[in-house]
Amino acid sequence: MNLQYALWFLGSLVISLGLFALMNRGKKGLLPQCLLMGTLGTLLGLVLAKLVYYLAMIDFMVMQGWAKSLVDVTMGTFSYYGGLAGFCLGVVLTARLTRQKPMELLNAFAPAGVLLAALARFGEGLLEGVGIRDMLFWEHPEHCFFPLAVSNEYGEWLYAVFMLEGLLTLVVLALCLTLFKKHRFLRSLFYLCLLQILCESLRSDSFTWLFVKVEQLMCMLGAVAVLLVYCMKSPGVRQRWMPIVYCFPVAAVFVVLEFALNGKIPLGKPLSYGIMIAGLAVMSVLEVWAYKRMAAKQ
Repeated sequence: MNLQYALWFLGSLVISLGLFALMNRGKKGLLPQCLLMGTLGTLLGLVLAKLVYYLAMIDFMVMQGWAKSLVDVTMGTFSYYGGLAGFCLGVVLTARLTRQKPMELLNAFAPAGVLLAALARFGEGLLEGVGIRDMLFWEHPEHCFFPLAVSNEYGEWLYAVFMLEGLLTLVVLALCLTLFKKHRFLRSLFYLCLLQILCESLRSDSFTWLFVKVEQLMCMLGAVAVLLVYCMKSPGVRQRWMPIVYCFPVAAVFVVLEFALNGKIPLGKPLSYGIMIAGLAVMSVLEVWAYKRMAAKQ
């Protein structure tokens, strides 16, 4: 495991837990709770990050040797989203052990969790070949500067997608702190997943199964899952499920765009990404609509 990244993550964890403590100052048992959350979240994050990657790349893992690959701690063999899910599970277990309501603690931890997610993304700059996009740097010398791009050990410049991901996650943090007064966890989770649909399309190191970018699919399913929760808690019958119904054509467009970006459909990349961003905007409108319907019932 990359020692620099491990130290970066530990420092990021301390900062995020510090934000949680600051936002919940005066609460009894805050220090033990932070230590428990940090420990359980980190351990479960590592386990699920490895497990998700292993399942997504199981054909390669088995070929490499299933037992050897399962204990491989190379940073490129972990799933970022599995790590996020594992940390959230750690927060839930902390709530159970401290006799709190899991969703209340998840909502309270949401700003700190989003900050941790952003810092973890920025830390990918310490990992060789992670969070990047291939670039014909000899054709675009004007793009060869940080933070737009980073150079590898061979002096080749690559687009720093991890910087974009970190910055977009900070945007979600700003929304979480200023606009999301209730249901902070679900709303933050939705926009984290939503923005990563674009970012996963940009990354050259996204792992695929057949022709599917696994983590991009996970992000789409995560966003739809949040909408599903909203719809289940919304009044009415006919319009309750409409946000979910509208997700299907958007998802179909995303699939077509991925084929176009892979050169299988004659559609330029600028236009493809423009349409993808428009699709993300439609998804955000669906989130606001579904959330307002749910909030009106409560």
